[in-house]
Amino acid sequence: MIFNLTYKSILNRKTAFLLSVFSVAISVVLLLGIERIVKTGKSHFLNTISETDMIVGSSNGSIEILLNLIFHIGDGLNEVEYSSYEEISKFDEIEWSVPISVGDSFKGFDVVSTNADFFIHYQYSSGKLLEFEEGDNFNDFYDVILGVHVAKKLGLKLGDKVHLSHGNSQHVHKNRAFKVGGILKKSATPNDDLVFMQLKAGEAIHMEWQSGYFVDMQISSEELSHMNIQPKQISGMLLGLKNSMQILEVEDKINHYRGENLKAVIPAKALTKLYKLMSSFQDVLMFISGMVFVGAIFTMLSSMFSTLNEKRREIAILRSLGASVKLIFSLFAMESFLIVLGGIVFGNILLSVFVFYANFSLHVSYLPDFYEIVMLVVMMAIAVLASVIPAIKSYRYSLQDGLMVKV
Repeated sequence: MIFNLTYKSILNRKTAFLLSVFSVAISVVLLLGIERIVKTGKSHFLNTISETDMIVGSSNGSIEILLNLIFHIGDGLNEVEYSSYEEISKFDEIEWSVPISVGDSFKGFDVVSTNADFFIHYQYSSGKLLEFEEGDNFNDFYDVILGVHVAKKLGLKLGDKVHLSHGNSQHVHKNRAFKVGGILKKSATPNDDLVFMQLKAGEAIHMEWQSGYFVDMQISSEELSHMNIQPKQISGMLLGLKNSMQILEVEDKINHYRGENLKAVIPAKALTKLYKLMSSFQDVLMFISGMVFVGAIFTMLSSMFSTLNEKRREIAILRSLGASVKLIFSLFAMESFLIVLGGIVFGNILLSVFVFYANFSLHVSYLPDFYEIVMLVVMMAIAVLASVIPAIKSYRYSLQDGLMVKV
């Protein structure tokens, strides 16, 4: 009976009801959207690099090394001798090592010099490897591999010729043409905005730079590619251990390395420390999420109050037919429940459509988790309880109005 009466009442005011449902749906989209993005963003951030046991750089702070070598933010680090990299790579505990050198640029994007092992060992999001949209790993001495954002923004495709810039200066290595040999798939990591070249090629094109000035040695690119050029210095290295249980032992060994002052950074620890520095931003988002939650309740209440005059005649007729106070309150509670339920269902559909077409690389979930379900249930319970206010007001009006309609 209650559902039937509520259904007929809604049909009589379907436009107002649908607008209320839509308003609640928008609130649900914001509430769940912010919650999922914060949660998924945190998980993805902490997994920017995974399955790498150690990052090694010059003796700077751990966050500086992480920002420079992984996020490519901040001032350059002191250089690490390549001989130190070779010696550390031969430690009994080390399974694999990857050299990293940063410094050059290409039309506003950072250039990273490394080797083919980077794309074999660098992992993110709990074990995902960087994948190629086009092309493959380094095949030619002058190959470069582009992050997806670099390729799209600059309109580059496989086989295109590019000329890299020396450091962040305007001077371009015009005499050394590189070829786009690969384009990475989107990973939502800093690698999407990078250009990669081989470490030996990076060293080779800087042979003609002496004391900060370019000196043309009249060496052809073909001759240069066949010269036995070994890097002298790098920015840092990524290390994987044979046994992760030895990580503290290796960390201490590198921190007390006799050759030069080095700092071993455990990625998970440094990422957690860095994320804590950004926690205030997360707190702001969660505060906004809470305000959206409160706003959703007030949206529903304002909707019910706005239609109160339209319901006065309905309630008066029901009262004249002997409807109890319990029935009147149940009608308001049922309508509140249906408004919020409709808003929740419609809001989840809207959010799923948005996530699908936005094509997030963060892999935002389509379905609510336990915490979100609890939030929605609490939202529905508060909405039903809040319906008591307009119910009381409507009941009082019905005692005054009888069957008269006030104009």
